[in-house]
Amino acid sequence: MVYEPAYAQISQDEAKLMMQDDDGHVIVDVRRADEYAQGHIPGAILIPNESITDTPPKELPDKYQIILVYCRTGRRSKEAAQKLADMGYVNVYEFGGIVDWTGEIVMEEESDRSGGEKAKLSFESFDGGGPVFNVSIADESIVSCETEVKYHDSDHGEMTGAGFDKIITFTGIKQGETTVVVEERSPIADNLDHKYRVTVDDKLNVQIEQLSVKDISEDAGEGMTLTIDGEECPVEWEDNESVEALKELCPLTVEMSMYGGFEQVGSLGKKLPSSDEHISTDYGDIVLYSGDQISVFYGSNSWAYTRLGHIDMTKEELTELLGKSDVEMTLE
Repeated sequence: MVYEPAYAQISQDEAKLMMQDDDGHVIVDVRRADEYAQGHIPGAILIPNESITDTPPKELPDKYQIILVYCRTGRRSKEAAQKLADMGYVNVYEFGGIVDWTGEIVMEEESDRSGGEKAKLSFESFDGGGPVFNVSIADESIVSCETEVKYHDSDHGEMTGAGFDKIITFTGIKQGETTVVVEERSPIADNLDHKYRVTVDDKLNVQIEQLSVKDISEDAGEGMTLTIDGEECPVEWEDNESVEALKELCPLTVEMSMYGGFEQVGSLGKKLPSSDEHISTDYGDIVLYSGDQISVFYGSNSWAYTRLGHIDMTKEELTELLGKSDVEMTLE
């Protein structure tokens, strides 16, 4: 029998009693930063569920500490509690969502949330085909952002292709450092990833430093073919650094092993850059696990992975190819 680390699920009344004890416990809110700011349980620290992967959070250095976990409705808290238990935390207690909480709730004062100097980025675009911009923050517990549009001309509503600036304002939430990627996507021009380092000091002042601008207009995996036991598989590759690094290893042969009745796993022999997030895979998905292992799914699983691509084959075809025995995978 396989042992799976577990957490304890308790009622909110039980959680309230445990909070009264002076036993070094910590209350963990696993919602987003904006949700936390709107109201949280007194003394709770913020560790968003999305930021919990397979690396112990720096806010939780003691794996024997009592950890009380909640979210908004109870779904994310269960996911987070299980991930903590899987990492070896032995006293994890999940008690549902704040929507059912009848105890005290505190809100951050506006001065606490926005007292420091904010930082802004500005990008030019235009109506009717100009680039659009999406923001991805690695650690949303450190900084949040808001976007606004400012047109260049007051009569822009009467114009065709009116120009405007997309302004992104970053507000410090707590002291720390994280990375931000602004994705610029255009139907007629280059597709760029603007990467920045964002630093928040103890007074919540925000500073931004540009790290790189990457042109991803060309598919990172273009020209790379995948073959499993001699059968070439049609793959739609992701546009990311992991796929670029994988392509540089080619030609590459990986001895794969069946695992769990839903995937084939093999070692790449080298660590690749990764951007793990907790995802649910589906049949055909190709992912990077732990930085140096590649997995191909003919079933599904939920864990922290970096997406690499997707094989365009039916579930039956993939099960026939991957679900009988270990296979050999070749990348060229």
